Amino acid sequence: MLSPATLGIIGTVTGIVGAITGLVGLVLGWTNYWRLRQIKALDLRLELRKQVSDVRADVEALPALLERAQASRSAARAAMGRGQQSGDNVIWKGELESDLKIVQALARELPDAKETYRRSKHQELENKLVEAHTLAAKAAQLRKKYETALASDDRDRDYIRANVSKGFK
Repeated sequence: MLSPATLGIIGTVTGIVGAITGLVGLVLGWTNYWRLRQIKALDLRLELRKQVSDVRADVEALPALLERAQASRSAARAAMGRGQQSGDNVIWKGELESDLKIVQALARELPDAKETYRRSKHQELENKLVEAHTLAAKAAQLRKKYETALASDDRDRDYIRANVSKGFK
């Protein structure tokens, strides 16, 4: 059997080892928590910068798409014998002007492409990411609308070609 003095020494050594282990665990846990926050912030910054880059490209491409759609619609309607003042043309031009204003508003809302967001907190990064996503959704909606209009004009031109070629046979 061990003497009480020996048991006291063993208890003291065990207590010291436990305290040191606890402190090391605390330091390692805090270090890993800090690193994880840094990695999460980096991930959010990267995602935000990619989203901003994508939305900038989408919004900056919209004016050319709208211009191309206007030219296409005018040419297709003229080929079909519908004048510039026909009802559907007037409605189309009104929508186009309205959408051009929306595109200009979106362009004003675009975040700075060179921003690194290094000083932004997690919540700010998340909010900016949501804002960028909202802009991207609006731009995608307009892009889809005018790509669909271009496809419709292409179908109209195909229809005209098919009917013209039948008439000349």
